[in-house]
Amino acid sequence: MKDLFGNQIEDKPVVVNIYADEVQPKECPYTKEKWFYIGIVVENLEHPLLDDIIDERYCNNFDKDSPYYAKNDRIIHWSEINDADTKNISKRWLEYILNPEKSRKKFFAYILGVNNSKLNKEEFNTNNEFNSKYNRFFRSAILYALETFYPNKQIIVQNIFHEEGQQKHHQYFPWHCIYRMERDKQNISFMCHKITFLSKDHKEEKKSNLIQLCDAFLGVCTSIIHGIESSKSSEYREELVALFLPLLQRMIEEPGNINSSYAHANRIIIRFFPKKKTKPDEITRLLNQFYIERKLYWVEQKSKQLSFHF
Repeated sequence: MKDLFGNQIEDKPVVVNIYADEVQPKECPYTKEKWFYIGIVVENLEHPLLDDIIDERYCNNFDKDSPYYAKNDRIIHWSEINDADTKNISKRWLEYILNPEKSRKKFFAYILGVNNSKLNKEEFNTNNEFNSKYNRFFRSAILYALETFYPNKQIIVQNIFHEEGQQKHHQYFPWHCIYRMERDKQNISFMCHKITFLSKDHKEEKKSNLIQLCDAFLGVCTSIIHGIESSKSSEYREELVALFLPLLQRMIEEPGNINSSYAHANRIIIRFFPKKKTKPDEITRLLNQFYIERKLYWVEQKSKQLSFHF
């Protein structure tokens, strides 16, 4: 594209922050195979997400003397949503995602589910097997997300934030994926040299709100896929799963539907890997091993519960 004087106009680069979390291990209720999941939320700093998520958390009420402030100031961890307060914060966040008028330009997210039972152990460092696998798939997930969300764009990654976990102490994980991506991709550059690890406590760091959001998004999706174990507090997560189910169904059944009422195409994505057990050296070259078809066990669970009551 050229301006009125015939000069080439360079596209403005997209500047992003990346927030990441993981879930592992999860057993498939059908095959008993073991899975782990990587969740990524990408924030385009030209259309910032963080302030919106904080506003939704507190319902725009930041009066610390308000009786509602403490209710809205709770840490969100999917597996610990066990009361009305944590459920209601999560519900507002999920409703934000479901509302394209609010989220279309601001919420970009990708989940990669990896079937650990189908990976060939020879491909990975046996001394630290999980971190070796996670490091490779984490890099793959970031690249796929960025190139899907912002095709043919120059991308500047300001920071990568990851929930604190065992990866923080791994010899390579905090820096190696950044080094590899910057080396291998001409259109992606980094303003950081290492991943920043955050706790889930937004009282310590406000950016942890997006770590919690990533956890809620990852938790609701994996609960739909793997089901929810019944407990005294599971009703709160059941309500959130029922709310989010229509979008996950479209993510799986209609991933490219640009006319979807959720406007999720190329913006809210889930994929799984691999279709079949891999052989040595196949991980990096069998791109057709990625797929999106998956049974949703929670739907079956709910159907059985309803038929039992009748």
